[in-house]
Amino acid sequence: MNPNTFKINWVGSQCIDHSLALVNREICKRLIAENKFDIGIIPYEEDPHFVISKEIEPIKERYTAASSQAHITVRHQWPPDFTGPNSNRWILMQPWEFGSIPRKWYIPMKYWVDEIWVYSTYNKECYVRSGIPESKIKVIPLGVDENKFHNNVEPIALNTNKSFKFLFVGGTIARKGIDVLLQAYLDEFTQEDDVCLVIKDFGTDSSYKGRNFGEIIQQIQSNKNNPEILYMNHHLSTDELAGLYRACDCLAHPYRGEGFGLPIIEAMACGTPAIVPSLGPSKDFCQEDTTFFISSQQERLVDKKISEMETVDFPWWLKIDKNELQRKMRFAYENPDIVQQKGQKASREILSTFTWNRSALLVSERLQEMLTEEQTTRLNAQEIINEEIKKGIELYQQNLANEALGIFLRVLDVYPTSTHARYYAAGAYLQKKEMNEALEHFVFISNTMHRQSESFQATIWNYIGICYVSLKEYDKAIDSFRKGMKGDSINQSEAINCYQEMMKHSDKKEILVEVYRDLGMHYFEIGNDFQSEEMYTKALEIDANRQDVQQSLQKVQERIMRIKETYASRRSVSEVKDVKELYHRIAHKFEGGEEVIRQLREYWLPYFLPGDKVLDIGCGNGLLMEMLNRIGVETEGIDFDKEKVAQGRAKGLNIEEKRAEDFLAGKEATYDGIFMGHIVEHLAPHDLLNLLIQCTNALKNNGKLIILTPNIAHTPVLENFWLDLTHVRPYPKLLMESILETLGLTVKESNYQNDNYDYYVVAQKNVHEVLWQSPIYNASGYAEEQKSILDALRPFSLKIKVEPVEPQQKPELTSKEMKNYLEGLQNNKLEQLLIHYQAAPAYLFAPPRAPISIGRTMFETDSLPPGWVEKMNGLTEIWVPSEFNRETFAAAGVDKERIFILPGTLDDQLYNPERVQPYPLERANLFNFLSVFDWSKRKGWDVLLRAYFKEFSANEDVCLILKVSKMQEANVSPYEEVLEQVKKLGLSSAPSVHIIESYFTEEEMIRLYAAVDAFVLPSRGEGWGRPYMEAMAMALPTIGTRWGGQTAFMNDTNSYLIDIEGVVPIDRNIPYFGQFDGHKWAEPSEEHLRLLMRSVYENAEQAKQVGKRARKEVFATFSKSKVAERMYRRIDELVQRFYS
Repeated sequence: MNPNTFKINWVGSQCIDHSLALVNREICKRLIAENKFDIGIIPYEEDPHFVISKEIEPIKERYTAASSQAHITVRHQWPPDFTGPNSNRWILMQPWEFGSIPRKWYIPMKYWVDEIWVYSTYNKECYVRSGIPESKIKVIPLGVDENKFHNNVEPIALNTNKSFKFLFVGGTIARKGIDVLLQAYLDEFTQEDDVCLVIKDFGTDSSYKGRNFGEIIQQIQSNKNNPEILYMNHHLSTDELAGLYRACDCLAHPYRGEGFGLPIIEAMACGTPAIVPSLGPSKDFCQEDTTFFISSQQERLVDKKISEMETVDFPWWLKIDKNELQRKMRFAYENPDIVQQKGQKASREILSTFTWNRSALLVSERLQEMLTEEQTTRLNAQEIINEEIKKGIELYQQNLANEALGIFLRVLDVYPTSTHARYYAAGAYLQKKEMNEALEHFVFISNTMHRQSESFQATIWNYIGICYVSLKEYDKAIDSFRKGMKGDSINQSEAINCYQEMMKHSDKKEILVEVYRDLGMHYFEIGNDFQSEEMYTKALEIDANRQDVQQSLQKVQERIMRIKETYASRRSVSEVKDVKELYHRIAHKFEGGEEVIRQLREYWLPYFLPGDKVLDIGCGNGLLMEMLNRIGVETEGIDFDKEKVAQGRAKGLNIEEKRAEDFLAGKEATYDGIFMGHIVEHLAPHDLLNLLIQCTNALKNNGKLIILTPNIAHTPVLENFWLDLTHVRPYPKLLMESILETLGLTVKESNYQNDNYDYYVVAQKNVHEVLWQSPIYNASGYAEEQKSILDALRPFSLKIKVEPVEPQQKPELTSKEMKNYLEGLQNNKLEQLLIHYQAAPAYLFAPPRAPISIGRTMFETDSLPPGWVEKMNGLTEIWVPSEFNRETFAAAGVDKERIFILPGTLDDQLYNPERVQPYPLERANLFNFLSVFDWSKRKGWDVLLRAYFKEFSANEDVCLILKVSKMQEANVSPYEEVLEQVKKLGLSSAPSVHIIESYFTEEEMIRLYAAVDAFVLPSRGEGWGRPYMEAMAMALPTIGTRWGGQTAFMNDTNSYLIDIEGVVPIDRNIPYFGQFDGHKWAEPSEEHLRLLMRSVYENAEQAKQVGKRARKEVFATFSKSKVAERMYRRIDELVQRFYS
C-alpha cells in the first residue's frame, strides 16, 4: 500500500484567529509536510484580514471544493456539520465543554460518523455517558509548538511593579471560571500584597463577545482599594503570548468546563505552573508535582439545554471550591521556590509529551490504521430507528420514562417523520401527564396514519381523546373517542376512564348526554350490563327523545333478562330424556383421539374439602380414598377387581364390588364429587353415556365430576392404547367436554397432565364464571397471593379464566405443577361471564367487563393516591386484606359499603419447616437475621441498617441477610447503600451483611426462611405484609412494625412488634410515595428495634417458641382453604343478590 495515494479531506477553519483554527493549522501543516497522504483542505470560515505566513501557504495551496471526493473526511469546526461527506469514511473531531452532548448530535455521532476524535479522556467520558459507544471515540490530545513555548522564552515587560504575578489567559466567561478567580483574588489579597493578577482576555473580539467580564474587570481594576489587576485585551502574537506566560509566576485557570485547555499546557511549557480543578481535561497532563489542584465536583445545570441546544441529559460543569482556590493562591504567593520547581518539572513533562508533532503523529497513525481496517456497514435510517426505539422501550419497561423519552426525542430530532418514535414519545409524555406535548405528537400521527391498521388508528384517536379530556376540551374528546371506536379492549378501558372523568367534571347537559350514551355503549360491549343500563337511563333523563339511546337501552335490558332466565332455569339432565337421545346427540360429533397414562392421585386432593362425600369409580384398592380420608373427606368406592376390593376393605375402606350403573341406581344428589380415573376408555359409548347420566343425577347441587383418561393425541399413547385388551375406545378431550356440557355441567377445567400422557376434565354443577386478571408470573406479593388463592379455589364451583396482567413475566418462578394448572385456567373460554375479578394496585384496574366487578387491592400509607377512589367506587366491591385498609380506604373516600375484608393466605403444606431442606448459606454457623423486601424507603432498610450496625459489632457471631428486589428503584445498588451507611456511622469495621439480589422461586424462598434464625423488617407501611406471614409460617421469630396491615396477624404474643415514633408525613424525595401530598406512614423506632434484635439474638430458644406459636396461629385463621372458602361464599352471595 502506498498511503500518499489516499486522499484525506480536512474540513474546518484555518485562516482565522480562534482555537479550532489553530488546531487545524498545526495538525494540517505537519500532515502536509509528512507527505504520507494527499491532503485536501476544505475551509469553513475565513478572516480576510488574517496574515498568511510562509508556514500557512502550503495549507492555502491545498484548498479544494466542498464536493471534493476523498477516502476519509475529517471535520473539525463549530458548529459541527453532520451532512454526509463525499468520502468512504468520516471522522468528526469535536470538543464539548458541558458534559451531556446536544441531543441533535446523538444519532449522527452514534450511527453516521465512523469515528469521533476528542482532545481529552474527560471529553471521551462525557460522550460515553451521553450514549456514544466508547469504541468509536479516540483521544487526540492537543499540543504546543516546542520552538515557541519553552522555559527559555524571553519574558515580555509588564506594566506592574509587583513581584509575584498570577496569570489568566482565555475568554473571560463564566465557563472559564473568571468570576470565581476574581472573587477568590479579591477575598484573599489586598492592595498591600506584593501581587498582581494579569488577565489576557480573548473574549472581546471573538465568539465570546458580549458574554465576557471585560467591563466588570475594568471596574474592579479602577478601585485602588483592590489588589492590583493588569487587564490586557489587545492582540498578542505567538511569541508575545509565550513571553507573557514566562513573565508571570503562576497560571490560575479555575475552569468549569473545557474541551482541553490549551493555555494551561502553553503556560506549563514555558515553566509557569498552573492552578487548575482536580477534575476535567487537565487530569491528562497535570500531576501533583507539576500543578496546584483545587477540589472540584460535577454540578448539574438547571435546564436540559445549552443556549438553544437541548441536551441528551442535564448538562454539567465543575463546581469550584473558591476557598481552596484562595488557599492555593496564597500558598503559591508565599512559596515562590515551590512554584518555580513545579514550573520546571511541568515544562519538561509537556515538552516531552504534549507537542503538535505528537498530535500530528497520532492523527497520521490513526488514518493509516483506518485505511487498512475493514469498513463497518452503516445501518440505514429504519434500522437506526428500530434500534433506538427498542432501547427506549426497554428503559420504559424499567420505569425509566424520562430516559426513554429522551431516546425517542433524539430519534425525532433527526427523523421527524418516524411514526413509531413519535408514538412512543407521545406515550411517555402521556405517562408524565404533559398533555399538550403528548397531544402535539398524537395529532401529528393522526394526520399521517391513513395507511396504518384500523386498530392503530383507533388507538391514536383514543389517546387524542385522553389528552383532550385532561385539557378539559370535552367536545373534542368525545369526537376523538368516537373515531377510535374500533379499538381493542385496552383502548376501550382508557376511553371508559376518560368518559367517567368527563361525567364527573362537566356540567353541560349537551356534553353529558353524549357521555352517558357513549359510556352505555362501551359498557355493553365489554359485558357490564348493569352500568350500561344505568348510563342509557341517565342519558334519557336529559333527553327523553333520543331514539338511538332508547333502542340501545332496550337491547341491554333484553340481554339482562336472558341471563336471568338462563341462570334461573339452568340446563339439567332432564333435557336429555334417555340414553338413546343422548347417544344420538353426541355420537360422531368429533373424531380423532386424545391421550393416556394417569396422574398421581395426590394431585386431586385439593379439589375436595373436609366434610365432602366423594365416590371413586374404579377405585382399585382405595389409594385415593385413603388420602381423602386423611383430610376429612368421606369416601365410597366401587371396583370390578375382587382382589383389590378385598385389599381395600382390609384397610377399613368402604368399597363395593359392583357395576357403577347398579351402584348409582336411585342415588340422587348424594355426592359432592365423583372421581373416574382411567375408567371411560373401558366403556362403549352407550355405557359411558348411561354412566354419565347417572353420575350427574348423583351429584349434589354444586357437585363436581373429575374424569382422567389417556390422551391419544400424544403419539406414544396412541401407539400403546390397544395393548390393553380391556380398552374399548378412546374418548378425545373435545368429545368428553361436549358430552358433559350437553348434560348441563360446566367444564371448569380441561387440561393435559403427566407430560401429556393424560388429559383431565373437571365438570361441575351451578358454576359461576369469573374473569380473573392479576399478576401471576412475577415476583410480586400480588402474584404469590393470587396463585395461593387460585390453588385453594379448586374445590369450588367457579369457572375461572386467568389473564396474567404483568408485562414482564417470569414463569420460571412458578412450580411445574402450578404452571400446568394455571395454563389450563388461561385456556378456559367463558360463555356467560358474571364476575370480573382484578387484583393489582387500583390505578391499574380496567373498567368492569362483567355485571359484577371485584377489585382486590391494598395500599401502604394512611390514604390513597389520586384517582384510586374513583376507580374503586366504580366497582361492585373492593376486597382489602385487613381492617387497616378498610379504615384508610374509607377515610380516603371509598364507599365503605363496597369494602370487604379478604385476608392474605399461605399454603401450610409448602410453608412447613419440617419438610424443607434449608438453603445453603455462606456462613450458616452464625446467628442469621433475614429481611425480605423490595428496595424502597417504605421498607425501612435505612432504619434496619442503622439499628443493626449500632447494636452489633464485627466480633459478634451474627449476620444480616438482605433478600432484595429492585422493582421500585431499578438502578439502585444495595451494596453501595450499605457501604454508605457504614461510612455515615464512621465505622472502621461492621458486622456481617449478605445481600441476595437474584430471583428466587417460591420453593427457594421457603428454603431460605428455613435456613435462618429470625426475620426482621421495620417497614413504614404495609397493606398486608406477606413476608411477615411467610416468616411466621416457617416458625421464625419475626420482628415487624406495630402499624399497618400486618397487625391483622401479628401481636405481642406471636411476634416482636417495633414501637413507632409516630405517623409522619412522607418525604417528598422518596420515589413514588413522595409524590402523594399529605400521605403519612409510620416511623419505626430505631432504638426499640435494636432492643428487639438484641433480645432475639441473646434469647434464641425463647424466640423459637414465639416462632412456633406464630406458625400455629397464622394457619389457624389464615389457611388458604379458609380464605378460599370465604372468597367463594362472598362471590356466591353477590351472584344471589343480583340474580336470585
